[in-house]
Amino acid sequence: MTEKKVTKRKAAPKKAKSVFEMLEESVVGKPIKIVNRTFLASLGLVSTMQTEFTKFQSDFEKTFDKLVKDGEKARDRYRAGFKNLREDVKDFGEEVVDEVVEVKDRVVENVKSAAAD
Repeated sequence: MTEKKVTKRKAAPKKAKSVFEMLEESVVGKPIKIVNRTFLASLGLVSTMQTEFTKFQSDFEKTFDKLVKDGEKARDRYRAGFKNLREDVKDFGEEVVDEVVEVKDRVVENVKSAAAD
């Protein structure tokens, strides 16, 4: 039998620390860490605002489209109402003209009969 040689694995070389990692806990690193977190928070805020604005814009467009449709319906109702009003006024005017003609004809008849007597 042959024996396998057992070799120890070499430890993986340690990853070199970045400059930030080396300074992270130092006096210089604290402000950098605060600035980094503040920057990330502002990115999160921008992302949230974009999402909220997109929702607002979508809701606004839906509401605006509904208002346009309601406005079209109201305009059609008002137009129909004005058309009916116009016809009513026209009919009333024709009735007044007919009555005036009748009164005029009676006055003319009365004047002619009074003149003949």
